[in-house]
Amino acid sequence: MLSINGVSLPSPTSLSVQVISRGGSTQYNVLGQMVRDGAREKRVLQIAWSRMTADQLSVLSSLLESGQLLTLSYPDPLAGRREMSCFAADRSARVWQYRNGVPAWADVKLTLEEQ
Repeated sequence: MLSINGVSLPSPTSLSVQVISRGGSTQYNVLGQMVRDGAREKRVLQIAWSRMTADQLSVLSSLLESGQLLTLSYPDPLAGRREMSCFAADRSARVWQYRNGVPAWADVKLTLEEQ
């Protein structure tokens, strides 16, 4: 379902795809119609997992550590299955509980924005 750089990720609890317009200029012509130049659609994905093991979070974190562009494969509401180049905009997690001294993670959230 989801993969980053060819590495499969656990099924998320939620996956939100937002299509936004970036760049360009907006003007109105003499007829009062809006004219937009140079706008490009980009996708922003918000992915969340309610629970994640320390090993799963470690794999995810290692994929995001490089600071380089990522290749994300995901289900897209407009295109079906889609692959895009993106970067990690935001990420967060909190410790839910400790099991034998190893943290179990909750509310893991990741925001990825298309290049």
